[in-house]
Amino acid sequence: MKKNLTRLSSALSLVLMLTGLTFAQSDINGTVLYHFQDNKPIPDVVVTLLDSDNAVVATTTTDLNGSYNFPAVPFGSYSVSASSSIIPGGSNMADAQKIRHHLEGNNLLDPIEQLAADVASPSGIGWEDYYAIIDWFMQGNSPATNNWVFEPVSVEHNGTKTNVPTMGGSSSGDVNGTFVPTTRNLVELQVAYTDKPVSENFSIEIFASDIAKASAMGLEIFYPESLVEISNLSGQVNATITRTGNGKLRISWISQNGREAQLNPDKPVVVLEGTTTEIYKGEEIRFNIGNASHFSNAAGEELETRYNLPVLKNSVNYLGVNYPNPFLSTTHIDYVIPSDGRATLSLYNTEGKLVRVIADSYMKAGIYSVKFDARDLQPGIYFYSLKTDGDSPVNETKRMIITR
Repeated sequence: MKKNLTRLSSALSLVLMLTGLTFAQSDINGTVLYHFQDNKPIPDVVVTLLDSDNAVVATTTTDLNGSYNFPAVPFGSYSVSASSSIIPGGSNMADAQKIRHHLEGNNLLDPIEQLAADVASPSGIGWEDYYAIIDWFMQGNSPATNNWVFEPVSVEHNGTKTNVPTMGGSSSGDVNGTFVPTTRNLVELQVAYTDKPVSENFSIEIFASDIAKASAMGLEIFYPESLVEISNLSGQVNATITRTGNGKLRISWISQNGREAQLNPDKPVVVLEGTTTEIYKGEEIRFNIGNASHFSNAAGEELETRYNLPVLKNSVNYLGVNYPNPFLSTTHIDYVIPSDGRATLSLYNTEGKLVRVIADSYMKAGIYSVKFDARDLQPGIYFYSLKTDGDSPVNETKRMIITR
């Protein structure tokens, strides 16, 4: 009897041991990062755990840190895939530049960059992707079938806790990985606006204060299309303009030889010329720079800059604020002569001493603009003054700052 009980106990132990092996389990943990950048976790990603037969075992969602957890998963071989419904972004002229370098064999794209670059048919990286991304930025029509791409990972789950290799993800078309996948408010572009007298025929000079050279540019501009009509585009680069409707302009340029072009930060990189429409009644006209605006270097890396452009105003002020301001060597001053007469535009230092006479002549009533070269002056604060002696005399003074 005792021998039989011993055998029964041993058999039960064996069954329990086998059962324990069969149902051995622990957690599977992982993280999803944007282009594998530690400071860019991707939240709200739907992560799917698949078994060796590609059957769905479980799904979960990443938190704000891009982390996810599958609890109590039986040991075995698995794979992890991901998808996202976050609004994508980041595709621009800099990404087209990176694709071009890849196709020409200069700087090859890494695996996650290649996934992001493959936006057009057929599958694989080709010139169709290069042109598709340029058209995407200019027209706003995405050629990508999937808004997001992720690198799937394989998992051998046989320990107390399995940490999955970090998964990389990207918004389609964002080859250089500049997009920030978050629901938090993003930092706005640095844009300064200066007042400029409005006229029937006007110009909008857009400055990029910190850019000395670049290889590609994309500008997103919002404007009141019912009040103005754009007639011409000029500037330091041979840019292309597209009107996408609803008061939005897209302006793009990319270096055809792949090298960086020299840019003068004291000159407008782009000048828009236009006229007011018949329904214009004297209100303020503002051209706003959108967050999609950017410059990039030859490697396709985006460059930070401060933008400066005028706001057209119909006001009692006859002397406009110089732009850009502060400036390195040259700036522009707009002014209005309300009636025929002698007009003098003068520059003074902080002690009130006359430094230079910028303009001094008899002028017809109208709107004027002068480019002022201050390269031979010491940096600091100066004051410029407009005086006229016509039927409607003017005596206005404003401040400018010269930097080095």
